[in-house]
Amino acid sequence: MKTVIWGPVTPEHLADADLMAGITPTKFLSNGEFPSPNVGIPTEVDPPCPKLPGELGEHQRDYTLCLAAEAVICVGDNDHLLKVANTYELPIYHVN
Repeated sequence: MKTVIWGPVTPEHLADADLMAGITPTKFLSNGEFPSPNVGIPTEVDPPCPKLPGELGEHQRDYTLCLAAEAVICVGDNDHLLKVANTYELPIYHVN
């Protein structure tokens, strides 16, 4: 499943997301803020629009990533991404 990843996601997080939330990524979607885990899964990076300042660009990208995704794996604190994922009723695996 296409999965938005945010934060320092590790192979251990991926294993836990599969076990705990049934999230098995086949493609990562990212805004490019953090590197993808090196596990052989392709990553599509779509950075925030440089014409939108600060958080506006990041928030806009949260929406576009979640619209294209089937699940979210979030490591760390990103309240906006989690709110958007909940709005679209995506399965979420979140670790602080």
